[in-house]
Parts: sequence; C-alpha cells; structure tokens
Amino acid sequence: MITNKSYKDLKEYWDFQRKKEYNREMVFGMADQFEGRVYNDFGMVNLQDMKELLWHRVKAEDYEEPRKGWVPEDPKYRFEWEGPAHMPKMRMFEDERPPKRGRPVILRAKIDDKSN
Repeated sequence: MITNKSYKDLKEYWDFQRKKEYNREMVFGMADQFEGRVYNDFGMVNLQDMKELLWHRVKAEDYEEPRKGWVPEDPKYRFEWEGPAHMPKMRMFEDERPPKRGRPVILRAKIDDKSN
C-alpha cells in the first residue's frame, strides 16, 4: 500500500506505476472477454498467454490516464486512503449513454363548441 508520505516524496514515480497498472488491468480485462472464443491451429488459445502477449505489445507512450474512481486490484498500488478495488464502467458507444431528460411536452387540442 502506498502511504501518504511515500506518495508525497515520490509522486511522479507512483503516478506512473499506477498508470501502468491501470493499463495492464484494462488489457487483461479486454482479454478476459475473449475467453473461449479465440482459436489457433492447435485449438483454443491459452487466455493467460494471450494476456501476457497483448500486455508486452503495449508501449509506455500509448498508456491512457486512469479513469476517475479507479482503485487498483493489486494492493501494493493502492493509496492507504483508498477502499477496495474498483474499475469504473466504460461507455464505448454514444447509444450507451442514458437518454437526456428535458421538459415534458404537453399537447392540447382546442375544441370549437360553435355549431352551424
């Protein structure tokens, strides 16, 4: 666990380590979605091997910043004031956003009471 004092002394180091861990968790999470669906000439691909292969191909300059609310799974990368591991959900497509709520529209018909 990262203490407050250690973080203040080595802020840049811990920020990079946490960024790296976030990206590793993202790659591993995406690879988990392929379980039972990826095959090669010899049969089903070993999921752990695929995770490691993908992770080693990610370059440091391609790392994304951790999303707000993320708490690492590995306790050695958690701040002492953080709770349990948490990965916020990612919205991939625009249609996944909740619909915007505006003012309700009320339609009223005008009835003419005049008879011929």
